Amino acid sequence: MNIFSTLKRYYSYYQNLKGLDRNSYFLTVNTRITDDLGAMQGHKLIPLIRDSLEYAEKNIIKEKDIKNSFLLNIFPGEHYRILSGLIKTIKPKKILDIGTHTGMSARIMLDYSDQKTEIKTIDLIKWNQFKDTHLCNEDFQIRKFSQELIDLSDKSTFKEYSALFNDVDIIFTDGPKDGKFEYDFLENLNSLKLDKKQSYLIIDDIRFLNMVKLWRNILSPKLDITSFGHFCGTGLVDISEGLQINKKIFENNIRQNLKRNVIN
Repeated sequence: MNIFSTLKRYYSYYQNLKGLDRNSYFLTVNTRITDDLGAMQGHKLIPLIRDSLEYAEKNIIKEKDIKNSFLLNIFPGEHYRILSGLIKTIKPKKILDIGTHTGMSARIMLDYSDQKTEIKTIDLIKWNQFKDTHLCNEDFQIRKFSQELIDLSDKSTFKEYSALFNDVDIIFTDGPKDGKFEYDFLENLNSLKLDKKQSYLIIDDIRFLNMVKLWRNILSPKLDITSFGHFCGTGLVDISEGLQINKKIFENNIRQNLKRNVIN
């Protein structure tokens, strides 16, 4: 194939791309190796993933006296077994669960962490208002386990509750994926000076189109572990040196959301 036919082929391809919604393709495609600096440093996380997978592969999740769900043992496809492996490998002393909902992730945190581990789960709706909850009153009585009803995307609220992030080992975030909460929350987290210690951020649903830009613009060492987690995307980020982000992209996204809210 000569150079002219090659150029013609690429020009045709480019013309086809122009007909698509830009947000559907441009932000999901890496055009060079340096497009995702955080992923380039992700090799640091490979030993952790290897050890966590070894546990997750053999682990069959069982619940006692609480509603069970077939979703817990879909692996790969759901994140519950890889989450159990990460907890067993990291051995956290403190976990934050952002987005309680029916408590399935919190259930894994309770069942696979040490009895002395402090777990806080955060939402806008109380856990027992969900009929299909995987939590029970006893969980809050026999463990260092509590729920906070707060919005961590709000800057003033985040500042008020910033002590929650002291000495944290794992932060698991499974928010609304509305194109706003996660950007605001991660920008707030970026503003914190976390203690320099081994700590990790796990982000659910990073393959949602409105989450791709967020994931791509996290600069801390990270790995996309979707193949071992949730089919909608699971991301693991090393925040031992704090959370590093592309502030310009995050600020632009937040401004765009503010404009939309004014228009609406």
